Amino acid sequence: MGTALIFVIIFGAFGWFIYKMLRFTAKSVGDESPLAVVVTYEKTAWDYFTRFNFLFNFVLVFLILMLAYLGSFLMPKVAKHPVHWLLAASLLALSGWGAWYLWQIAKLEWQYWAITRNRVVTMNPADQSIKIEHEQDCWLITPDNIDTIEYHFPGRNSSKMVAVYSYLIFRLADGQSVYLNRNSIYLDFALDEYFKNVPQQVVEHKIPWIKPI
Repeated sequence: MGTALIFVIIFGAFGWFIYKMLRFTAKSVGDESPLAVVVTYEKTAWDYFTRFNFLFNFVLVFLILMLAYLGSFLMPKVAKHPVHWLLAASLLALSGWGAWYLWQIAKLEWQYWAITRNRVVTMNPADQSIKIEHEQDCWLITPDNIDTIEYHFPGRNSSKMVAVYSYLIFRLADGQSVYLNRNSIYLDFALDEYFKNVPQQVVEHKIPWIKPI
């Protein structure tokens, strides 16, 4: 019974992996991709705020609170030597640094949500266009009306905590700049195909702010 269960788990996991890979291929470069059919997507609040890296921040909040509790209440009660007080101060300093870092992440999340919410993106291979609709605004971006595409990424020396944040700026010929969260893996395939003759620029940031705060 145990051997059969292990067999089912292993081959079930392998089958699930193969299925996900086939679905990825179909939606990225296959018959269901923006290279073959019209694809529309919109990231809802549920999609955005249930991401693993966002939820992981709550684990960090718990750890920071634990460090603050240890340094503020527990360690002073049992401290008998200077090294104990040094440890308590170190825990407080570490919790303070963690709180500051999480505050930076919170500001990043707010900025990226601002360029994500209520944005409907439609990719059309027929005319190689990307339409971005946001409330009362609508931009139809084609190879004929765009000057350049900017890819904004964390730099090579950036913290792993900000590695998941990146965004696009479409610089249009009429002077407008359209911002879009780079949070769809299928979008990159459309950009590479639709705008392969359009100048592209990669901009690296220590922390990929969308605008100065």
